[in-house]
Amino acid sequence: MNETDIDAQNVRQGISITPASKAGFFNKKFVRAGAVALLLVTVCACISALVAQQFQRRTVVFDMKGTIDLFMQQSAKKQLDENSARVLTTRFDQALKASLNDWQQAHGDLILVPPAVVMPVLDITPQIQADIAHRMQEAP
Repeated sequence: MNETDIDAQNVRQGISITPASKAGFFNKKFVRAGAVALLLVTVCACISALVAQQFQRRTVVFDMKGTIDLFMQQSAKKQLDENSARVLTTRFDQALKASLNDWQQAHGDLILVPPAVVMPVLDITPQIQADIAHRMQEAP
């Protein structure tokens, strides 16, 4: 007997025939394709999030004004002549730039001054000041 043969006896036995056009829309292939597409989108989103997190730069702060003010106070106590003060200021400027540049290259961080940052972030001022002091002691 064929599925398309409909007679009174088959109807009484409860056989129902569904047209192929309605049954084929939500078949197994459609469900599998949807699941694979959803899985692919999820995997791509996770990979994108990991890559974005890996390459995101961290923000740190350095109190440039406070460091320069501290240097000015310490150099004022030494009562240096004009040429010695100029040499000392040049050494300090070079040590400051080198220290900040080395930190940025070593850590890949974005260094800002405290007024430019709204949320609390890592303050690297003590580490940079210690590095500047070390560089100033090494320089002639």
